[in-house]
Amino acid sequence: MIRRRWWTKASRLLGMFAASLTMLAGLARAQENLSTTELAARIDALAEAYMTSEQVPGAIAAVVYGDQVILRGYGLADVAQGTPVDAENTRFEIGSITKLFTWVAVMMLVEDGALDLHADVSGYLRAVEVPGGAPLTLAHLMSHRSGYEESYAIFDPAIASQPRAQALAASAPDQVFPRGTITSYSNWGVALAGQVVEDVSGVSWEAFVQRRILDPLGMDNTTLGDSFGKANHPPLSQSYRIQNGIAIPAFRVDIGAFAPAGGIASTASDMGQFLRFMMGDGALDGTRLLQAETMLLMRTRLFDDRPQAADMAHGLQSKPQFGTVVFGHGGGLNEFISNLLFIPDIGAGVFISQNGGNGLSLPLIAPDLMLSEMAIASELLPSVPQDVPDAEVRAAEAAGRYLTNRRTFSGPAQVFAALSPLVLTELPDGALLVPTGTIKSPSRFEPFAPDIWQDARGHRIQVIRGEDGQVIRLADGTGAQTHERLRGLADPIWLIVTFGLALLLSVTTLLGLLWRRGLAGKSRSGMLAAGLAVVGAIAVLVYFSTGIAIATSIARLGSEFLFDQPQPTLEAFLAVGNGVVVIAGLSFLSLMLVWRTPDWGTGRRLHQSAFTLSLVGLAGFMLQWGLAFGGSI
Repeated sequence: MIRRRWWTKASRLLGMFAASLTMLAGLARAQENLSTTELAARIDALAEAYMTSEQVPGAIAAVVYGDQVILRGYGLADVAQGTPVDAENTRFEIGSITKLFTWVAVMMLVEDGALDLHADVSGYLRAVEVPGGAPLTLAHLMSHRSGYEESYAIFDPAIASQPRAQALAASAPDQVFPRGTITSYSNWGVALAGQVVEDVSGVSWEAFVQRRILDPLGMDNTTLGDSFGKANHPPLSQSYRIQNGIAIPAFRVDIGAFAPAGGIASTASDMGQFLRFMMGDGALDGTRLLQAETMLLMRTRLFDDRPQAADMAHGLQSKPQFGTVVFGHGGGLNEFISNLLFIPDIGAGVFISQNGGNGLSLPLIAPDLMLSEMAIASELLPSVPQDVPDAEVRAAEAAGRYLTNRRTFSGPAQVFAALSPLVLTELPDGALLVPTGTIKSPSRFEPFAPDIWQDARGHRIQVIRGEDGQVIRLADGTGAQTHERLRGLADPIWLIVTFGLALLLSVTTLLGLLWRRGLAGKSRSGMLAAGLAVVGAIAVLVYFSTGIAIATSIARLGSEFLFDQPQPTLEAFLAVGNGVVVIAGLSFLSLMLVWRTPDWGTGRRLHQSAFTLSLVGLAGFMLQWGLAFGGSI
């Protein structure tokens, strides 16, 4: 046993030594082939192009290239005041990139011997009960394989303003997947890890990160949440949403207790420091925060079920790209969109954040393009695709509709994911068309290996098969989430189909009322059935109208609609939905009267039956997706 441990440690040290030599050689080649001046001109050109075409008010960037750091501030931090963005003196919210600071804190406590990544976290927590019926480990949390559903409660100011332990208890999600099986991004899970840091270290998460990460790295202008800013900190940029071509100040939420998942605001200069640290061996400018072996471990995946596609390492997104592995994390909060990517092998990294806009190209595409140039200059060889002789068959099996596993599984909030499924379309040559979210049209993904496809930027997707060989899931290019294959009645398309049918038959029902100039009937049973049909038709039309009002409100308010609850239009929509379900039930019971009433013709009976069955179908899917009797958001 002792010999095996010695050999394992020696192997790791040899691996790190080899990696260091490779990185130094890559840096030498890169610096010969690509100058810092050329890189600066490239990031400037990309920023100008994307900010102009997508109406981005302001942005910050840090490009790390060996021992050189390029810092940039673009555009305006305050449009109304005309305040320019300053790379060293303007803070941007970095959203979920904050999670990397939480994971570094966890690894520090692992080095201290205070934490075991594979132990049940319940043993570390003092006042928080872990949801679910199975042990939960930090390895699960760092890999986003805790099995938890999404929890929008973290954006509720009434909950976020509570002490962290109480806020976690008030927002605890349900466990919907077995531990360790499915990658499903969880903000709540990272906030729980922050509570572990707090309970084990004996100081708050904020104090721990400040003293052991920010201060040693010289990140003096970085703040850990709205309530932790000081008078000497640089101002926070305003953020904006673009409406009708005009930059409108965004609605802001303070996630308070959930800061370990996304509360940090920083400058380009400070994030350049953090980038240098993350791609190094655990030390920066002579100050060591982690041992080299620990930093290497952070870049190692905890699960190995898709080694050729994107997944999570120890809290880092890990993506095979450019013939190597790209690490990093993205973030979005209060209309700020940020991205941090780096390649340790060649000492190259990019951080970009924008304070709003009509697109995401600057933070999501520009870093890829920058890293691509540095990878080429370092003579990294792109991975060679395998020959996939049955590519057409596999593409046909992969094509279809998928729904992200990063969602709520109860209540009305389910519908936000249900209305935006991911649709894969097969092409005759075995390629796939896949919506990427960064450009308006789907991207073409070529066959790379069996069940793996790759796009022009090197991003890969992989389908996951069940024991019977059927495609059951899709791992996307982020590594942070998977998407479930939709089949049968689980597909939310049926909600739309039944609603459309009910809407059409509602219109024809009311037109029939006008044509007959009233309910038209002599028997009480016929009058009752006709009256229910009219009420049902009106309810469906009102439901449709409130849905249009919601769409209008979302277009006008943006993220404020979701985070500033309750919204009157949404409350009305849900209330009317409850009524539609009740009317559907009564109408179904009245079908017996429809077929017994003597003064109705066969055509009218068939129409009434079809309308009633469409209402019942609609009601069933509304209940399934939480749009009736599902509570509030």
